[in-house]
Parts: sequence; C-alpha cells; structure tokens
Amino acid sequence: MSRIGIREILLSVGSPKIKIIKLLDLMVGSFIARLVPGRKDQQRDPRFIQRILIIRPGGMGDAVFLIPFLRSFKEHYPALLIDVLCEKRNQEVFRSQEHLVNKVYRYDSLRSFLGLWRNKFDVIIDTEQWHILSALVAYFLFFKHTIGFATRPLRAKLFTERIGYDPEAYELKNFQKLFQGILPKASQIEDIEGCFSIDAETLTWAQNTVRPQSVSVFLGASIAIRRLNQSQSLELVRFILQKNFYVILLGGRDVLRAAAEIEKEISDERVKNFIGKTSLMESAALIKHSKAFVGPDSGLMHLACAVGTPVVAIFGPGNFKKWGPQGSKHKVVTENVECSPCTRFGYTVPTCNGTYFCMGDIKIKSITDKISEFFSASV
Repeated sequence: MSRIGIREILLSVGSPKIKIIKLLDLMVGSFIARLVPGRKDQQRDPRFIQRILIIRPGGMGDAVFLIPFLRSFKEHYPALLIDVLCEKRNQEVFRSQEHLVNKVYRYDSLRSFLGLWRNKFDVIIDTEQWHILSALVAYFLFFKHTIGFATRPLRAKLFTERIGYDPEAYELKNFQKLFQGILPKASQIEDIEGCFSIDAETLTWAQNTVRPQSVSVFLGASIAIRRLNQSQSLELVRFILQKNFYVILLGGRDVLRAAAEIEKEISDERVKNFIGKTSLMESAALIKHSKAFVGPDSGLMHLACAVGTPVVAIFGPGNFKKWGPQGSKHKVVTENVECSPCTRFGYTVPTCNGTYFCMGDIKIKSITDKISEFFSASV
C-alpha cells in the first residue's frame, strides 16, 4: 500500500486547514493507535442488529456512494436505525435522505460530536479509506463489533472485522466488501444510478424553472485543478447553445467570477446562471430535469449519476477507474497523460510542476463529441 507521510501532505493540493487536520491524523492519530491494544475478532449475528453507526468523513461524492447501501439496509431491515457521523461539507447529502437516516452527527461540531457518545450501537462501520482518527472514534465508541478498511496496520488493529481495500477498483466494489458481512445483497449493488431521492415539491420547482431541453454545466470542483479553464468553459457553453439547448450553470460561490465572465462574453437568455443560488436538493432537481450533465470529477458529478441523468465526466488528476461513472449512458473524457492520476486516498500531489496537462490539454471537441451522442439519442 502506498506510503503517505509529512512530505506528501505538505505538497498536496488543499487549504492549510485541511493539511493541518491531515498532519494531526498522521502524528496524533498514529501515536494513539500505537498505544491502544488491538481488537480481537468478534462474532455477530445480523438478525439482532438494531442500530448502526456509519462513519463517513470526506466530500459529497464519498457520501453519495453510500446512498445505495443505506437504501438496501432499509429494504432488508425496515426497523433498523442508521446514524451517520460526517462533516459539514457532506452532511446535506445525508440530511436530504431523511427517509434513510435516523440521525446525522458531525465531526466538526463539538456539540454534535459529544452527543454521539450518549448512544449505543450494535455495529460501527468506518467507511474512511486511509485516515486513522475515524478508526479511533469507532474504537472508543464501542467495544464489540467494528468494521473498517485495513489499508495500514495501525488502522487494521482498531477493528474487529478488517476488510481488504483495492486502491484501483471502482469504489463501490470496495464498499461491497465492507458491507457484505451484514448486508445480504451488498454484492448486487453495482452502481449509484438513480439512488438519490428528490422530494416532489423541489422537482416541480425545477420543472417550472428551466426548459426540458437543457444541459447542466458544472463549473466547480472542490479541488480547483480539476476544473476546466475559462476558455474551455466558454467554448463548451457556446457549443451547447449552437445545438439549440439551454445551459444551466451550476457551482458554488467559489466560481461566481467564472460564471460572471461567461455571462459577459455570451449574452444569451438561454444561459441560466444558478451559481451559488441553489441548495443541494435544488441542484439535484435541476440536473434531473436536464438532458445531460457535463462537469469535472466532483461530488456534483456523482450526484448527477445518482439522480439518473446522463453524464459527461471530465477527469484530469483524479482516478477515473476508481471514481468514473459506470454504465453505457455515461461518458468519461480524459487525456490519459502519464502522470495521471496523481491522487491517492484524497491526497493530490501533482508531479507536473503546475502545468496540469491533464486538464489544460483536454480538447473541447472530445467533450462535445460525447455530448452530441446524448443529443442524437434525445431527438
């Protein structure tokens, strides 16, 4: 398994705050994990599981990948209580699926985190792939049965059930292995297609807000180097308009300037700018109401798959084998440069000295050719 140390953390793409958290995980988490005794294997009977805790730090995409498993749990065990421990940045995914989740707790809210410790769980499942602090939470919360990925020895010792992890496999395959011991049909979950539920009121709002002949274009991505540049975005929007489709611009407030530039360069009432104006559920409804979704490797790209909309996913530094959309109706665009992917376990450490050929060299024609296939199918 790949080694990630202080050097990799410091050189990785991300905010100082994220790097500090990762350094704490490496140094403090590793120190504590060395001190505590390892867990022994424990037998458990799924028939007597009444309440479980699923730990899912990370971004929106990581959370979306859990939704089909939550649905399967509720189908097999209708009375099962499922609690989730997550972060502010992915909590809305779980809160929006309130028919599946009993309670949502947060790492980054002290009051919420402390409230977690008043509960007793039959099983705790840590879905984090690499970091140690989440495994330590599972370790100290409960002393009978915990499940997690054995990606490093210090993580493995903290669980009673240790699951192998394939860093090159489609992530859902790893989750199948993680849940198969307590979820009878975990192996039958092959993709995230159509797993995300949208309430009727929000769907009606989307239908009344935008035209059905629309394409959603996502300008953002939590890692900025995964985004298309301004020139690429303009060329993409112009192509969609030339095909007589409307354009729905989506993204967070971090791409407000990019959206404003598009509106400045392209004065067309068919461009509908929703940048920084919609909730997660509203964005999901707009995407579901679209003929296609176009965007970089991101949480919103996974959400588009989860609402059942055809996707053109643009991959640069990310691993499309692990995170690319599955199914014939989805398309992946990538330059397949030698240095890509440069992301491992959430650490993006570019080796290109800031040139980012993986994104900058992507020809818009490669994207528009894929979009044209959707247009042809919709005629």
